Amino acid sequence: MQVCMTTTKTLLATVISATMLTGCYWKDPTSAAAYVSSEIERDAVVEHLEELEARASKTTDGNSVTRAAGTDGYQYSVDYIIDVMKEHGYRVSTQEFDFRAWEELNGTKLNVNGVDLISTREAGEGVEPDYAVMSYSGNSNGELTGPIVFVTPDFNFGSPDYDDTDGCEATDFAGKDVVGKVAVIQRGGCSFSDKVVNAQNAGAKAVIVFNQGNSEGRKAVVNGTLGSDTAAVIPAYGARYDLGKQWFDLSVTQAVPVALSVNVKDEMVVTQNVIAETKRGNPNQVVMLGAHLDSVPEGPGINDNGSGTAGLLEYAVTLAETKAPVKNKVRFAWWAAEEAGLVGSEYYTNELFAPIYDQAQKEILEELGLEDPSQLTEEQIEMVEARYSKLNKVKLYLNFDMIGSPNYIYGVMDGDLSDTKDSPDNAYTGDFKPPYGTSDIESIFNQFFGAKSESTIPQALSKRSDYAGFADWGVAFGGLFTGAEKVKTAEEVEKFGGEIDVAYDKCYHQACDDLNNISQEALYTNTQALAYVTTYYAFSKPLFPPKEEPAAKSMTRMQGVSEPVQKLRIGEKLKAAESHSDHGHFHGDFDQDRQ
Repeated sequence: MQVCMTTTKTLLATVISATMLTGCYWKDPTSAAAYVSSEIERDAVVEHLEELEARASKTTDGNSVTRAAGTDGYQYSVDYIIDVMKEHGYRVSTQEFDFRAWEELNGTKLNVNGVDLISTREAGEGVEPDYAVMSYSGNSNGELTGPIVFVTPDFNFGSPDYDDTDGCEATDFAGKDVVGKVAVIQRGGCSFSDKVVNAQNAGAKAVIVFNQGNSEGRKAVVNGTLGSDTAAVIPAYGARYDLGKQWFDLSVTQAVPVALSVNVKDEMVVTQNVIAETKRGNPNQVVMLGAHLDSVPEGPGINDNGSGTAGLLEYAVTLAETKAPVKNKVRFAWWAAEEAGLVGSEYYTNELFAPIYDQAQKEILEELGLEDPSQLTEEQIEMVEARYSKLNKVKLYLNFDMIGSPNYIYGVMDGDLSDTKDSPDNAYTGDFKPPYGTSDIESIFNQFFGAKSESTIPQALSKRSDYAGFADWGVAFGGLFTGAEKVKTAEEVEKFGGEIDVAYDKCYHQACDDLNNISQEALYTNTQALAYVTTYYAFSKPLFPPKEEPAAKSMTRMQGVSEPVQKLRIGEKLKAAESHSDHGHFHGDFDQDRQ
């Protein structure tokens, strides 16, 4: 075995037929992982990106190209994935679903108190934008004018009575004359959609949500989304905190006029996820990996997320060409409409896992002689979850979303929360814990980077990419990330090189996210990393080390002391972290996930 692993790649090629007969590479997961990872070809990964950019279609305004869900560019990307996967012997299927495609068109403006403000679409390098249109905003149908009306802002951040729920309840608008006016609402406490819909129901003609201001991470432009299921039909903007505070101070002594216009395209279309899997491997032990295939409407999305798409695709090609005799079935997914709110992956996970949970619950109810789920005790619900985990064939999910950022870091999801538990980007607050196996996945990624003497940066589990649905359904998860719009620190430059105080990806969600916006070095290394970790689990039996019950927990049980643990139940939607997060992603953030 050791001889196989130390032989050079060139020599390996000359003896490949003999080693395949002896199974030299396949005797243990680490050997298999190292071999398949070493076979990844750097140029081949880049060629996939070239193919994706070539398939992007013209944007509505004709100023760029795009692969957004619902466009020709997306469909051409789907066709490319299907062709390559079928050519290499995978079972391929598509999963269609209706999708509300939204796009901001030319003609947006926002003028407050006679000042023309700068949008995120207009701001050049080094220019701080003032506002952004929230995705799924309504049309203005021409110019709208009216005075500002504030709802219930609270700037006393240090007060024990501080209230961050401005506009979250219909009663917040009682006694406020907002009819025919522009409601200005401070961020916080609930989803953007709740605030906008409440204002709309009170008679407002438009809404501006300004950032909360209670920390440095809550002062820039709110670049949010109302979500594809919003009931809002009026224009909705997000603005900087400083502007909101300035307008509020002005409004104490004078009327503050607003003139605005926004033109959007909003239509229902059919889009599709692409799912492919190996013909070999235990079908009851599925190792799954995924990347979103769509871009934002503004550009071709070559880093976000052509990079993850290409990494998956080249790994699939390599796995097939090495004829790896996987022990566990490997399933690939390319998700649609991630940028609109994780729509494709949420659709897949709900459609797949909810019936499995229902089946587990039905079996346990029958075994216990009960008729209604409301009769189940906490211990019996744990029996349901254990049965669900046994019935569920998908045992882990690996996510790859932006793995080639030009000013990159090597980010690995912090599966054991040892480095990011107290981060504002962490969704697993309090006693909540990620599904079992998540920490093991982190350790295998770090095993790969450690062997290459590469540093890594632990990434908080924010639930702001396509692993969210898997996490909610109790599936272990992990993944890689090279950074989005936040700037690189001096410490990170020392570890990875690059430019200090410059964004990891200066073209994040912009037209310039093209082939020139990729670090080929990061893309290649991360593709090797995803190949290593996926192959490791494809050959692992069992997948994870056995659970170890902490001694303190055992002693507590022996002493009959109850444990103050907040349990996250399978199928519950754990709210995503607030948008301190780099990679606020999916075309902005909800502030709070849809329930």
